[in-house]
Amino acid sequence: MKLLTMALAGLVLAFASACFAQEARTIRVGQQASGTFSWVTHAIEYYGLDAQYGLNVVEETYASKPATQLAIRAGEVDVVVDDFIGAVNMRAAGVPVRAIWPYSKATGGVVVASDSHIESVADLQGHTIAAASLGDKSILILRAYLASRAGFDPQADGMVLQAAAPLMQGLLDNGEIDAAIPFWHFVARMEGGGAYRDIQLVSDLLAELGFRDDLPILVVLGREGADPETLRTFLAAMREAVGLMKEDTDDGIWQSILDHGLYSLPDPGVFPAVRARWENGIPEEWNQEMIDGLVDLVDQLVAVAGAEVVGVESLDASAFTTEYNPE
Repeated sequence: MKLLTMALAGLVLAFASACFAQEARTIRVGQQASGTFSWVTHAIEYYGLDAQYGLNVVEETYASKPATQLAIRAGEVDVVVDDFIGAVNMRAAGVPVRAIWPYSKATGGVVVASDSHIESVADLQGHTIAAASLGDKSILILRAYLASRAGFDPQADGMVLQAAAPLMQGLLDNGEIDAAIPFWHFVARMEGGGAYRDIQLVSDLLAELGFRDDLPILVVLGREGADPETLRTFLAAMREAVGLMKEDTDDGIWQSILDHGLYSLPDPGVFPAVRARWENGIPEEWNQEMIDGLVDLVDQLVAVAGAEVVGVESLDASAFTTEYNPE
């Protein structure tokens, strides 16, 4: 009788597992090898949210942003992270995607050496600034701010050059540049080491320009043709995972990210600074007001830097949607 009971229990478990496997919604996620999107998908698994939400999250890792764009164009993945202008350009190129959720706001900063005489961005006139690219959203926002508030454009009244984030540190050390605007996590790493100062948050520049400071610079793109309910369910799991990551008090998920090689640091001691800046960069909502804010922001950036540098003449609001917002 005992053996029969165990056998029946095994059949019930197998049947339940089979039913779950059939009902699980598969979402194919395209992520960059060095990007933080993998932190979130890892957290979904770490906290068991994939099982809780009935998701089968298939992660596809690519070497670069253009590779993820090609993947979603080819229908290999259902969601990727890109900048908000990328969403418009991809649609203009015939790629059936829309921005369906905010991923990260502008948490980068303007960095100078700790002993620099530069105290604020108003002191940058006539100086040399390094940015990730001339079209990087952070340098464009800085240019728009200085043109409207300080009466000069650092591109015209100084020099803006392109440099990779690791190179910026060496250029600052050698005095070849006066300030840098690296990607947000490099800001945290540089400031956390004590040799550099962050004199201005890009999100604060947005606020001083009259925009919401939580406008997303990076967004989640969803492939049109993907199952709408699967996209909505994935966003719900993602939102909960991010919340649990922010609430983590024993560093369990953060140590797991390091242990799985999802982020590497020369000095692991600055990882808390990276975590803090990541947490500060998470938008809390996604609505039409934010989409309208992005449209207005692009108009101002184009007025200062030109459409060729910004990447678009104007922002097509139809590339953004709130229809997949989880309830």
